[in-house]
Amino acid sequence: MSDDLLTILIVDDELPIRQELRLFPWEKHHAEWIGEAENGEEALRFCRCLTPDIVITDITMPVMNGIELFRCLKAEFPQIQVILLTCHSDFAYAKEAVKLGAVEYLVKVTMDDSDLALAIDRAKENVYREQSLRHSEAERQRRKWSEQLMVMTRQTAGEDKLTAWLQSAFQAALPLRLAAIHVETRKAGRLFVQQTCEESLTTLERQKPFTWLPADSSSGIYVLLFRAEEGNPREVHRELAEITKTLYQSLDLRLPYLSDAYKIYGVISEPIERSSDFAAIYRDVCERPVAVFYDNSSRVFTTLPNKTAPLDDQSANEMSVKLYKAHRNGDQLAAFIRGEFHHWAMITTIVPEELRTFVADWLRGWHREQASQDGNKRKVHGQILGAATLDELVEAFIHEIESTDKIKKCRREITEAKSFIEDNLDKPITLNTVSREVGLSPHYLSRLFREETGIPFNDFVIGRRMEKAADLLQHTSLRVYEIAQQVGIPSYRYFSAVFRERTGVAPTELRMTDPNGKG
Repeated sequence: MSDDLLTILIVDDELPIRQELRLFPWEKHHAEWIGEAENGEEALRFCRCLTPDIVITDITMPVMNGIELFRCLKAEFPQIQVILLTCHSDFAYAKEAVKLGAVEYLVKVTMDDSDLALAIDRAKENVYREQSLRHSEAERQRRKWSEQLMVMTRQTAGEDKLTAWLQSAFQAALPLRLAAIHVETRKAGRLFVQQTCEESLTTLERQKPFTWLPADSSSGIYVLLFRAEEGNPREVHRELAEITKTLYQSLDLRLPYLSDAYKIYGVISEPIERSSDFAAIYRDVCERPVAVFYDNSSRVFTTLPNKTAPLDDQSANEMSVKLYKAHRNGDQLAAFIRGEFHHWAMITTIVPEELRTFVADWLRGWHREQASQDGNKRKVHGQILGAATLDELVEAFIHEIESTDKIKKCRREITEAKSFIEDNLDKPITLNTVSREVGLSPHYLSRLFREETGIPFNDFVIGRRMEKAADLLQHTSLRVYEIAQQVGIPSYRYFSAVFRERTGVAPTELRMTDPNGKG
């Protein structure tokens, strides 16, 4: 069922009837009154400007009566459901109404709220059925266009073929501008996040002049098209920023238990003037811009060439020496990494993969030096090579050093945040919620949490949820879905996926170690 209220238009030439219908408890029936008209002609003009879901109309009216209006609506807006009102109980009217497909035929003098409520419920069922059919057909068509798009972008599409496809899928022609929405999330939550984003994009598509297609079936990349003459860079940038904001809001509202475990951003292409350039520019907008690694706050990027540089030996050696010197000065290494190392990486804009490799190699050498002193062998944590941004790499770097040196001191706000999370694992926990609790801004808490713990906020929350779930699975007889609810994850499917990702086994498999447990 749609979360949107159904929209109602009242059409009657008698003011008392319109006034009476305004007072009906529409919201109680998941509907809202959006306007009224005194005759069919006025109602038809209204529908052409703002199409309602349901029209409740009198039959006998001046200018254009209700039957004539009904015929016009069926021709122009076949999805609109119509409820007819009349003062006559004449069978001829009823017969004509049924023939046209009226939801209900109500006689004014005997009609009460319960009669209207039943009619609204019937109309509602028809609206949702029509929406479901249109949605299924639209999604089939969308997937078909997406498959055609992938075929054309694997090779240079002929101008005639591309022109026909653009007109069919987007009602557009060259020149035009492409954009893409990138949705990055963990494997366990990917299906849920992508489904929510796709539903939100479909809703936005009805409100804004764009059409979206999935780049493929599972990448989490969605292609949007803007005609060059209508989509100047500044306007497209604004639209993409609004779209990403809306997607974040939808995820926060519908999947609060994910604890912000996703990143969404847009990429804008240069104008496409020739069909021979389409495939290359399409691939550009679907690639992760290098700028995303260095800019953790922006939500929109361009496909302009990224000015990254390979890491030369001299620069690497100089930084390696500085890191060792900072480490010899007691607690200064963390400050050095957050300060000079971060600044050096931002200024030189080293290819991210090479920067991650440099940090991993330096840590391996440092670990060998530590092992020669205390005899403990250590491995570089996977978060170093998997860091998606420079900020993540810096905090993972510091955490690696401090967890080895055992010099970590946790700030009061982080201790309070951890305590709040522990006490509220059965509730939705978001960065905004915890930041209000400890008196910090969400952005600052996110950065501070990573600095202090070495892991992202959402990773910590999900980790604690899974630890509690494992304990409950092994030491209680609660059913798996009950445990999922107790750790703040009302979706059984998502809980099972995350639990398997974290532990390597399904919840029911772990439960088997407890002979008294119930699956």
